[in-house]
Amino acid sequence: MTGDRRSTEAGQSLLWFTIVMLFVGVPLMVLVVDGIQFWRVRNQLQVAADAACEEAAYVGADRRAYRESGVQQFGDTGTASADARQTFFATLHNADALRYGPSISIAFDNGAGSAICNARADVQSLIASFIPAVSIDVEAESEIRFSSR
Repeated sequence: MTGDRRSTEAGQSLLWFTIVMLFVGVPLMVLVVDGIQFWRVRNQLQVAADAACEEAAYVGADRRAYRESGVQQFGDTGTASADARQTFFATLHNADALRYGPSISIAFDNGAGSAICNARADVQSLIASFIPAVSIDVEAESEIRFSSR
């Protein structure tokens, strides 16, 4: 009788393993892969926003006004914005491979003497195409700085 019982239970462990993998393993794998992707995109976005803000504060600073009166203010914000956008997009890499669309907005606060950059990326899931895009937002701020030399 023992031999008959073993032959009927032979495939049960494989069946349970398959069920567990289907309902636990696969979703966990999707979360891990996409979570790493979202983390990576967020880090790239933060680095690019930081670089863009530094560029905006450096290029936009009115050096003439600072030399003449010691006032830290912005001069040509149009050129500073254009240069900052160029720096932002040049700093990002693998946007197509990681399936995200970045954007940035740049504002200048003359009162505080700082440039404020808000960047956003809408990221598609790498594995699960049925999951809607996730929006990742980052902010950076850089102050005008003049050297004392």
